[in-house]
Amino acid sequence: MEKALKTVLVYPQLEFAGAQIPTPPYSILFIADYLLKRNIDVKVFDLRFDSYQEIKEYLSDNRVEYVGISAMTGPQIKFALFISHFLKTHFSTIKIVWGGIHATILPEQTLQNPFIDLVIRGEGEKPYFQLVSGKDWLEIKGLSYKVGKKIFHNEDAEILTKSEINEQEIPWELINPQNYIQNGNFIIITSRGCPYRCSFCYNSIFNNMWRGWSAEKCIMELNKAIELSAQKITFYDDNFFANSKRVATLFQYFKEKKLIWKAELRVDQLNHSLAQKARDHGCEQLFFGAESGSQKVLDILNKEINVNDIIKSARITRNTGISADYSWMVGIPGETCTDVRKTLAVIKKIRKINPECEFSVKILFPYPKTVIYSHALNKGFNPPQTLSKWGDIRRERASDYLHHKNLLEMISITSAIVGKNIFTENNIPPLKILRFFADFRWQKELFSFGLENLFFKIFKDLIDKIITKKNSSYDPFTHKIT
Repeated sequence: MEKALKTVLVYPQLEFAGAQIPTPPYSILFIADYLLKRNIDVKVFDLRFDSYQEIKEYLSDNRVEYVGISAMTGPQIKFALFISHFLKTHFSTIKIVWGGIHATILPEQTLQNPFIDLVIRGEGEKPYFQLVSGKDWLEIKGLSYKVGKKIFHNEDAEILTKSEINEQEIPWELINPQNYIQNGNFIIITSRGCPYRCSFCYNSIFNNMWRGWSAEKCIMELNKAIELSAQKITFYDDNFFANSKRVATLFQYFKEKKLIWKAELRVDQLNHSLAQKARDHGCEQLFFGAESGSQKVLDILNKEINVNDIIKSARITRNTGISADYSWMVGIPGETCTDVRKTLAVIKKIRKINPECEFSVKILFPYPKTVIYSHALNKGFNPPQTLSKWGDIRRERASDYLHHKNLLEMISITSAIVGKNIFTENNIPPLKILRFFADFRWQKELFSFGLENLFFKIFKDLIDKIITKKNSSYDPFTHKIT
């Protein structure tokens, strides 16, 4: 049976995309795979590499009814609005469908934008397939849409089952592998969901239980990537270690294939035995969501860990020769300056225990419908009132309701320099100068005022263009710019 060309899926640009190994656009790739398996032809455009003109030419030559766009909260929304406006200008009859966490959480506000016709809430595979197959909008679970100025929301769709997740594949035929496998580096996602309920995380909003590929399916997909030259694997799973039997099988595979890899692990799940096994089977770095050095703040965040767990993880990784990368947050509702100083103190203590560790400090921005969002509203948080305004959100900028905004922003910006090995492993004069001043500021904790913050805000777009146009990339395993 001949496939009917019915849809296009678009992944918009990302800010500072040139500074990292590109992650394949899994949010649309898995939907594309689901469609292909059901005899729906689909074209994928990743606007980090493809152009608006290419989309225009394709749509001019092919009859397409729906274009799906995935966008995350923050700058990607701006880029998603640009392409939505572009498509509506040139193809007024095409229906623009938005998906992703942001549209899922705020479907009403998203649909108030004139360039967006429909929103798919939650996991997009089944609803999008039903939509492009011609099913009546009224009957599609998880679909929000507008007729004239009136907006309608159908009941929620069920999440994919474990067996349905295990059927998914990376449709390499739809993308250029060379864009996503650079110097042997490859980023993969092998599971969805998380069993924990941190008060700031979108996973806490949904019935988002952990569902992952079997070890055999992981191996099958990794073998394909290895054939395409992948050798250094970064797992972007929210909870890679959730299934111990799966991990044990994968450890043996990593060793047989001589792969080196990174993955995320909760600090309270780490012990010396697990760390040693991971190291013996190719693990170069573990990523930890530490978030705060204040136990009071950890409890507000419902992390279900304690500060000693965090410090213990640094000792274990040092003793087993594993690098560690810690994610921290400031600007949490209920957090005081004393709590912030506790976080800085723990970061310094961890760096002293394990000098090989990396870290970053981001400013929390409350996701709507999360527990922390309610806390923020009670503290005076005024959320963006339009979709476009949500595109202004950045994790290094503090919201107006927070006290000591500049202090928090300077901590975040300084940590981006001090906390990453790229600034120590590369003998590039501008990087060395930045590191010198950042080190001094970090050691003395001089965050109340800084020209770096003003410079970044003024020249952000220029910096982004320079990074994006530069014909080089950062290797997260060697910490070198190549």
